[in-house]
Amino acid sequence: MPTAPAFDSIDDLDPEAREILADPEVRASWEALEDPEDREDLIDHLKALKRLKEGKDELISWDEAQKRLGWT
Repeated sequence: MPTAPAFDSIDDLDPEAREILADPEVRASWEALEDPEDREDLIDHLKALKRLKEGKDELISWDEAQKRLGWT
C-alpha cells in the first residue's frame, strides 16, 4: 500500500508543520523518533489537535460516528 513520503528534515515539511516544530519540546520529541513514519504521525496528530482547538474540526464519539454513517 503506498503511503505519503516520510520526512527526515524539518526543511522538507510544510509551513504548518514547521510552526508546530517551533516548540522546543515538540521538536525534541520529533527528533527523538527514529522512524520517519512515526515523525509524520506525530505531526499529523498535532495538526489535528490544533484544528480541534481552533474549532475547525469537531471530535465526536464512536457511537455518534456510527449514527452519522448510518451503521446503527
